[in-house]
Amino acid sequence: MGTSTGKPIPMSEVHRLAGPEVFTRGEEYRRRGAVFDLVRRGDALTAAVAGSETDPYRVSIHLRRGKTTAFSCTCPYEWGGACTHVVATLLTLADDPGSAAARPTLDALLSPLSAEALRDLILRRAEEDPELTGWIEADLATALRPGGAPVDITAVTARARAVLSGPTRNRDFWDGYRPSGNAESLHHLADKAVPHMEAGNGRSALRILEAVAGPMIEGWLDGGDETDEEYDLLFHDLGRMMAEAALLSDLDGGEREALVDTLEGWDAELSDYGVEDGFGIAVRALEQGWDDPALNAILKGGSGPWPPDDEDLTELELTAIRLRVLDARGHSDAYLNLARAVGAEARIATMLVRLGRITEAVAHGRACFTLPDEALDLARALMEARRSGEAFHVAEAGLGLAGDDADDLDNEPWRPGASVLPLAQWLREAAAEAEHPELAVRAARAAFRHSLSREDYAAARAVAGEGWDRLKSDLLAVLIAADRASDRIEILLDEGLIDEAVTATGEATGDGTPEPVTLRLLEAAHGRHPDWVIRTAERKAVAIIDQGPAGRYEIAAAFLARAARAYDAAGRIDDWIARIEDLIATHRRKHKLRPLLEALRDDA
Repeated sequence: MGTSTGKPIPMSEVHRLAGPEVFTRGEEYRRRGAVFDLVRRGDALTAAVAGSETDPYRVSIHLRRGKTTAFSCTCPYEWGGACTHVVATLLTLADDPGSAAARPTLDALLSPLSAEALRDLILRRAEEDPELTGWIEADLATALRPGGAPVDITAVTARARAVLSGPTRNRDFWDGYRPSGNAESLHHLADKAVPHMEAGNGRSALRILEAVAGPMIEGWLDGGDETDEEYDLLFHDLGRMMAEAALLSDLDGGEREALVDTLEGWDAELSDYGVEDGFGIAVRALEQGWDDPALNAILKGGSGPWPPDDEDLTELELTAIRLRVLDARGHSDAYLNLARAVGAEARIATMLVRLGRITEAVAHGRACFTLPDEALDLARALMEARRSGEAFHVAEAGLGLAGDDADDLDNEPWRPGASVLPLAQWLREAAAEAEHPELAVRAARAAFRHSLSREDYAAARAVAGEGWDRLKSDLLAVLIAADRASDRIEILLDEGLIDEAVTATGEATGDGTPEPVTLRLLEAAHGRHPDWVIRTAERKAVAIIDQGPAGRYEIAAAFLARAARAYDAAGRIDDWIARIEDLIATHRRKHKLRPLLEALRDDA
């Protein structure tokens, strides 16, 4: 087995991706060794997980600096968040980083090959995988050409139809973060328009997007996929991309009118299946272009709010697209004028940084920012411009743009960008790297107060140095006082605060604490709080036995084992024998449970 590379996966990251029940089942899968063929290639992690089907499920996860940026699984899980198999894979890696075989990335494998060897390899693979030829043809057909020559979209249309008619045509699960199966492949096709937009060639980008959207409409209507949320979201993505391509294009009036007719026809057909205005934003972009007199006045520096109706969500989204187009074209003055009209304060400040107007950018942020995310955007831009002093000044001021008192933690602002957490985490790491310990500690304190996570607690310890004892007292006081904190028990146990962990848990049995954490607490507390452990462990075990499938009986037995130790610690071993005999008699017909109970009795 090779050695894994990359930053370790913190347990809090796994908790972030899945609810308690899924986490517990994933822990069961990990414990019984269901995860195998675990391979890590750079930031990509793949594994096979034995599940309820004959063939194992295939898991694919992308990691970056200990964070999961994307994941997929071939199982039919559709309830949002990570499935059991993804959780089991991450837990296996977190428990033993060496369990993942470190293999070279594809780039590293191909780099040494000569052109002839690479050609032979592709031809051999294409013979075994007929789909490969179609994808290569689509790649070559959509490649950027000198002078912005039109692309041949025949190969794109053929590939889209092949994807839609493939074996995963009727796959119907949604993993909560990314589309998978057909929709993901169609996303890959649509993304071939992006380099053309970045090069300012909106016409070619539109041709590629039309070539993807047309077969999608046909496939949706012919296949009756009105319940497929993946396609619903993809239609909206295509609409936004088409809007940007339209604003970049040099289409004449007749071409615009023809495309508007096509898109409106698609929208009319899709509306019968519950998809509203999938291409509406692209239609508006084609119809308006850059010709609106009020918009032109603003772009030239005139006053007046934009858009005229600030409740028109389509126009607000279209304005954000206009800003991207102006930026891509290098029209910085028009960009700043439009950003001022819409009140996009962070966009104004970051553009000023890119123009080298640092003092003006910082002054603008100080005068206009109201959200932590605005400060974060400017701080990052300043850091990229190698102006770390100004970046830290802006970020530190941004910490005060959201409530930082413990009383505010349960009333998080709902506005996008209002959470101080991303800014605090960024500043903590940046200040520590730049050897500004006091600033790093202040940011670490703010991050933990707003997340109450085990990961941010550990990060605070890392930057505190000799001042950790004082900072720890502050953080623990906030943790204990908080109404909700998913990692509270683990943090208290990490610190050896068993009494506090028991008090925080109380008599609750459905408090959302993951079962592995509860088991850890019961193990730690059985000598100091035996009566509490007995009550809690037995309630948990009985609930699992009464409600759960046979596959969870081992978890119930684990809880009962903690109860047995607590009976022993309390000098009540006879009571335990009577209790376990009663459970055996009550559940004698449960053939998978009875041997587990008898083993507990025999160990007494």
